[in-house]
Amino acid sequence: MMLQKLRQAHTTLERTALRAGRALPCLVLMALSAGCAASSHRPPPPPAPRASDWRDQVPPAGSPAPVTYPLAEHDRLDNGMNVYVVRRPAGVLTLSLVVRCDPPEPGRTGLAALTTRMLTEGTVDHPGLALAEAAESLGSTLASDAGRDSLTVGLTTLRSDASRALALLAEVVQRPGFDPRVVARVRSEWIDGLLAERQEPSRIASLVGLRAQLGDIHGAPVGGAVEDVRQLEAADLRTYHVHAFVPNSSALVVVGDVALDDIRSDVAHLFGSWTGAPVLEAAPPPVPEAPARTRVLVVDRPGAVQTALFVAQPLPKRGMPGHEARQVINSIVGGLFTSRINTNLREKHAYTYGARSVAVATRYWGAWIATTSVKTDVTAPALKQLVSELKGVQDPARGRPIADDELARAKADLVAALGAHLERIEAVESDTQALFTYGLPPDYFSGYPERVAAVTLQSAAEQARTTLVPDRLTVVAVGDQARITAALTQHGFDWVPAPEALWR
Repeated sequence: MMLQKLRQAHTTLERTALRAGRALPCLVLMALSAGCAASSHRPPPPPAPRASDWRDQVPPAGSPAPVTYPLAEHDRLDNGMNVYVVRRPAGVLTLSLVVRCDPPEPGRTGLAALTTRMLTEGTVDHPGLALAEAAESLGSTLASDAGRDSLTVGLTTLRSDASRALALLAEVVQRPGFDPRVVARVRSEWIDGLLAERQEPSRIASLVGLRAQLGDIHGAPVGGAVEDVRQLEAADLRTYHVHAFVPNSSALVVVGDVALDDIRSDVAHLFGSWTGAPVLEAAPPPVPEAPARTRVLVVDRPGAVQTALFVAQPLPKRGMPGHEARQVINSIVGGLFTSRINTNLREKHAYTYGARSVAVATRYWGAWIATTSVKTDVTAPALKQLVSELKGVQDPARGRPIADDELARAKADLVAALGAHLERIEAVESDTQALFTYGLPPDYFSGYPERVAAVTLQSAAEQARTTLVPDRLTVVAVGDQARITAALTQHGFDWVPAPEALWR
């Protein structure tokens, strides 16, 4: 009876699997066959894979799916404040105020970021916890962020609460409290965060690399140097706010199921009387030139089993022509999982779990940056392979030209990534903030797929030839100095110990 029941169950499962259009899992078949040695229903072994098996072939890049990105409505108040509204079908609205910012003054790193953080800690009308309670009454929380080009503060709320949320945001931006006791508490927490992040090797590599590449002003950490932040007082934050948070350097960004006309009167009432003009200051110093030859700065971490690598070189700033072509080049070199760097270091040599790169473009500078962590004993050969891939793209005579399939895959990924932004109104909000920060036209992202499609093999190769400098890199290696420096020298890299001041 038991054997008969097992055979019946076996047959039933086979029929169910066939109706579902898929083969019965081998583990299930094995379990059903256990104890039934006399049965003739054992499945045959799977056929050996053929040389032409589809699994041995890399699938070709498909045609990019069409992406229809919404056009931002744009207006400008009489006081100079910009307003952007992007209509999206959603049950909530995101509202944010974005302010353009400049590089810090010497000794004042972290001032902009800490000032922006303090905007969410209390206003004149809602001190301390009262502000948090006001935001919670909207079912929301206030959030802030600071970057190298802009500062933002905002919240997400229901469409029905748009007027109340706008009023609260206007209060936060125009009448912050800067209570000295609260500033002291938040500053202490901020410093703890700075000290904690400086224990992480990849973060140390980034701090050292950006300062070495860009200098003390442009390369200063956004969160600030520890000693600089320790000196900041409530009066410093209040002064910075008066100078930086002014209407003609700011933009209100609203994304959700709303049109500009729906909120125009509220915006004019709440922000139209906001006054202030930016203080004219000297332009920041120019970004340093790339080193005459590749240099390696070593941060010693005795006993480390891995080395965190940071490799950088300058690129044109955001406003220079060829931005989309440089994005395509980066995708090919290190931006994708199938990129040349990741394929080489991970798949071919097994030096790392992953290696990636980004093409950064700010208002004042640009940079190509690659990061990875590799086993200590392969630090030098891994760096050699990474540099060789960059050289191969810059000069096809030393490597291989960009191939049609690489170009197609990179372009498809960039367009698809933009399309994925439409899934979240927060991502659309970030894109719209970039329109203001970088002075882009309101239809920039609407026309982005066409801009990417216009990148050809020739234009990409020309950007690679003219902007990549693989013999003039800034490299940081955070690892066991005693175990990696001899090999660096053997592979032709000049190295020096990194000054501790670069990451403090």
